[in-house]
Amino acid sequence: MDINAIQNFFYSGASTSVAGFLIIAVSVVAIYSQRKTARQKASLEFLDKLSSNRRLIKSAKFLRDYHFDNNKSVTLIATSEEYKNLQEQIDPILNYFEPISIGVRIGIYDRCTMYLSRKQQIIHTFEYSKPYIEKIREQLKNHCLFENLEWFSACISKPWHYRIFCKITQFFRCHKKK
Repeated sequence: MDINAIQNFFYSGASTSVAGFLIIAVSVVAIYSQRKTARQKASLEFLDKLSSNRRLIKSAKFLRDYHFDNNKSVTLIATSEEYKNLQEQIDPILNYFEPISIGVRIGIYDRCTMYLSRKQQIIHTFEYSKPYIEKIREQLKNHCLFENLEWFSACISKPWHYRIFCKITQFFRCHKKK
């Protein structure tokens, strides 16, 4: 290779184009990494609330115990007036996991962090409260109530190949009408 060809390359401005491309590529990677770190940090901060908030812990235990008690029905809480006061014990845990699900769905919170940290708890919370949610949806004629929790629970409880479907449905909103 001729030395003049190398000199011509550096003097022609091609090196400036290559350097510009490299700077842009490094910047894109740095921004992506920074956004991912920020999502993970936000996720961990929001999850910390569950481990320290006694009301949420009490609500989760109440829902679990009520679900496994054969003499009680979570559906009854939604339908009967005499059990209405028990809604105050179920609602905090549902109202905690719904914003998490929304945050994962729109990209504020990191899906992997939530998955690794609270997978079973999210799945069980939705499973235990599903009859309650269905009755509340029916009563209020709002079939989109807690749809994000349902979506997230379904996404993390299914095998890996179903997660492709979750990525696609991530951007669709509830349009169910009765």
